[in-house]
Amino acid sequence: MARRRSPGRYIRFLQLITAGALAPLAIAVFHLLGLLAGSAATVALAALVVAPIRARVRFGFEDTRRARWIPSIVVLFDVLWMATVLAPLTTLLAAVALFAAGRPSLASACIDGVALAGVTAAYGVLVRRRWVIRRRLEVAVPKLPTALDGYRIVHLSDLHIGSIDSRGDALEWVRAANLLEPDLVVITGDMLTTGTAYHDDVVAVLSELRARDGVFACLGNHDYYDEESLCARLAAGSVKVLRNEGVALGELFVAGVEDMWRGRPDLEAALRGRGARPVVLLAHNPDYFPTAAEAGVALTLSGHTHAGQLAVPFLVSRATLSHFVTRWPAGLFRDGDAQIFVHAGLGTTGPAIRLGAAPEVVEIVLRRG
Repeated sequence: MARRRSPGRYIRFLQLITAGALAPLAIAVFHLLGLLAGSAATVALAALVVAPIRARVRFGFEDTRRARWIPSIVVLFDVLWMATVLAPLTTLLAAVALFAAGRPSLASACIDGVALAGVTAAYGVLVRRRWVIRRRLEVAVPKLPTALDGYRIVHLSDLHIGSIDSRGDALEWVRAANLLEPDLVVITGDMLTTGTAYHDDVVAVLSELRARDGVFACLGNHDYYDEESLCARLAAGSVKVLRNEGVALGELFVAGVEDMWRGRPDLEAALRGRGARPVVLLAHNPDYFPTAAEAGVALTLSGHTHAGQLAVPFLVSRATLSHFVTRWPAGLFRDGDAQIFVHAGLGTTGPAIRLGAAPEVVEIVLRRG
């Protein structure tokens, strides 16, 4: 089992950012309630938003079986938390709109901005997060054998099955994948959130996947909790986890490496026996792409980024929070003849929100290129 890193510094950073974002809310409350009542209400709201962040983060770091009402409370807190964080941006938008209308007012901008932040956060947490899209992508692969032209791969990633993204949610994603009747299903890691409490759910859900040539997966950084047992149980349920190994499926070679953060990826071992076959590589972290491209891998499939969970709508590959951590935030990228597709993920980590970065079930069609 991999060691868990202490989230203390991360928690303090989130608390600081959240406290700073309270300014528009404080101004709106002062304007509506007056100085005395507004001060008391602001302090109460600050305590309600900032203090629980420690418990909220630890909820994700130590995911265990809990009473059903607890995740519901956590999700409602995420609405309040994300509304607070979004308020400075929505207040700025409201101020610009009021200025353009010839009615500049700081108090009005704060009130309108806070209201807009609340609606936006509620939409992102309660609606958009569960609104899964089905995406079809054709990928031209140089030297692809004629027999593989039109080969269909369903790609899932970052399910994060646990307290927030439940077994029922994941079964819906599996049903959507099976309806496509693919040649191959792949899962590029982070099948669970943390710990071992939801291993049963992961195995039960993923064992429902069906594909002509089988179901293959690689481990993500969140999967390294008694991973030996998890992989063995998944294999018994017909899901083969590729840990620095590959398998020939006719004229196609499918390989998988361990995670860069928590495992020991060995691409040479994973590609052993590939021959002249084009390779589809499962690597959870897209930062592994340069290594794969140098080794002549035709197509790397990754996840990990969640497309930042917050992105500018319709510009998810160009304007997303994951741009701050990787060159390959989400979508299809090319380096010479090598390509990588980075899946936006299905579940969430941290705040349970998605805006502009929709969860997706992706069908990849290989074409001769």
